[in-house]
Amino acid sequence: MIESDPAIAHSCERPGFVQFRGRRYLADFLLSCSDRQELVLLPNPVIDEEAKKGLELSADVLNVRLVDAAEQAASRMWIDNWQRMLPSIVATRGFVSVSLLDAVERFVASPKPLLAIEREFSKGDPVLVRAAIFRLLHTGRVQQLLISLG
Repeated sequence: MIESDPAIAHSCERPGFVQFRGRRYLADFLLSCSDRQELVLLPNPVIDEEAKKGLELSADVLNVRLVDAAEQAASRMWIDNWQRMLPSIVATRGFVSVSLLDAVERFVASPKPLLAIEREFSKGDPVLVRAAIFRLLHTGRVQQLLISLG
């Protein structure tokens, strides 16, 4: 979920400890957005009352968000889709042209199935067309598609 959110500029896994709700937790993530920083605790966070070493983060300065198991479960399909899309985005970095991104964005002014988009741009490399679609979703230039990744 973190890697797919264009509002998150930087993230750090296991950045340090935070005192929260009367207990000392190992934070799962530190997120940096343009307007805030936030610590994230996933379900079943590590509670470590006795560890002496480690960076101490302040819940007074940073927002702390506790993600519960129900929220994580509700996001499962979304997470699964992004696990399929992110490798495509990363592997084609630098190969998807601005003109292809713009053309795909214009074509999907209304939601369309992934197959219809790929068919429309069938003269190009299908890997790059799919990567362009995923990159547009990732950057927020396109909000939704009727996607079936199969």
